Amino acid sequence: MKVAVFGGGVAGLSAAINLVDSGYEVELYEKRSVLGGKVSAWKDADGDTIESGLHIVFGGYEELQRLLKHVGAENNYLWKEHALIYAETEGQQSSFKKADFPSPWAELIGGLQADFISLGDKISLIKGLFPALSGNEEYFRSQDDMTYSEWHHLRGCSENSLQRLWRPIALAMNFIEPNVISARPMVTIFKYFGTDYSATRFAFFKDNPGDSMIVPMMKYIESKGGKIIPSARLTKLELNDDGSVKSAVLGNGSTVEADAYVSALPVHSFKKLIPKTWHKHQLFQDIYQFVGSPVANCQLWFDRKITDTDNLMFSHGTTFATFADVSLTCPGDYQKGIGTANGGSVMSLVLAPAHQIMDMPNDVIVENVMRDIHDRFPLSRHAKLLKSTMVKIPESVYKAVPGVDKYRPDQQTPISNFFLAGDYTYQKYLASMEGAALSGKQVAERIRKKFTP
Repeated sequence: MKVAVFGGGVAGLSAAINLVDSGYEVELYEKRSVLGGKVSAWKDADGDTIESGLHIVFGGYEELQRLLKHVGAENNYLWKEHALIYAETEGQQSSFKKADFPSPWAELIGGLQADFISLGDKISLIKGLFPALSGNEEYFRSQDDMTYSEWHHLRGCSENSLQRLWRPIALAMNFIEPNVISARPMVTIFKYFGTDYSATRFAFFKDNPGDSMIVPMMKYIESKGGKIIPSARLTKLELNDDGSVKSAVLGNGSTVEADAYVSALPVHSFKKLIPKTWHKHQLFQDIYQFVGSPVANCQLWFDRKITDTDNLMFSHGTTFATFADVSLTCPGDYQKGIGTANGGSVMSLVLAPAHQIMDMPNDVIVENVMRDIHDRFPLSRHAKLLKSTMVKIPESVYKAVPGVDKYRPDQQTPISNFFLAGDYTYQKYLASMEGAALSGKQVAERIRKKFTP
């Protein structure tokens, strides 16, 4: 049996891996020349790795880690210090470090020791976050009718803790503010990360996500007989009389015929391809509820080290929400002799919220970023900026705003031979690499169930 998968991000690759393992003939089509989707990375003319974003592996990403081990890439990422690190002005840092106790005592004691929120903030958080720590999936989904800011204040948590602690995390997670993001994904994070000691660990890829994760996934699929076809854009679905898919039409005019078809495209791309006759099904109408979050990733090459922090960092009140010096976190890339790097810092910064900068000239954005860099890292004031790059993504992960969660579709659609994968489809996790990996696993399960006698 042949399955055609469209979209070469983590969801499509996960689906393909699970399908080839089940013995299916799999062909994966990607519109770009590089695979990875939201996690893609590529070399520019200078030999520098350009990333579409700053991507890390959390300890709680159980399915992604299982998948990486399955394809032989379990040693391609490195765990960092178990702490949330916040960059402050004039080179100061604040941190939230878990204590060496079982959860939730590790989080409770660590939180009480945090130095950037007051005792009153800490007490309000301990009392307010209890429903999330003791909740289940039914409770999490029931909180999708309000923003996280509303939930936070309803539980009696302080405004200072919202701005100093949770705002950068909301921006890092979904690229939108706490007064925009639904309470559902935030309280889900509190549960998973607040009751499992290892869930909040950070790991960075040794090289970059492309070489460390995407390439091993591709090689595994091909080793099992699967085919990967890049530069193959899906432009149209041809239908049979019963509404099922007859064939898929590519940008070059060629057609793809299979027994089953999987869209692992970003939701904003898939919306443009939904055949009109499918709109009679509520599932496909619900797809239009999803809107992507804009985000930008800025990379800066300096002629000297401006920090010695080998970890993920957050920041409040700056153009960037989360960032890292990848010359430290990724020892196999961004090192002296690779492209522009001469041994200095290479800062990779996630700019969010980004809706106001999508049309702004890149040089103006870099000037604003550099102002904040100088404020947070005094050593940068004496460093030379060797190079800057900017990757703007108008629609990235879907905006997890109140009321949207209930529209997340199942991987099996009303169309007999058409299925969906992607982190926006329903699975227990959020819009993330883990959510994408889970959706790929689940779509393979749906196909096996559908076509196994």
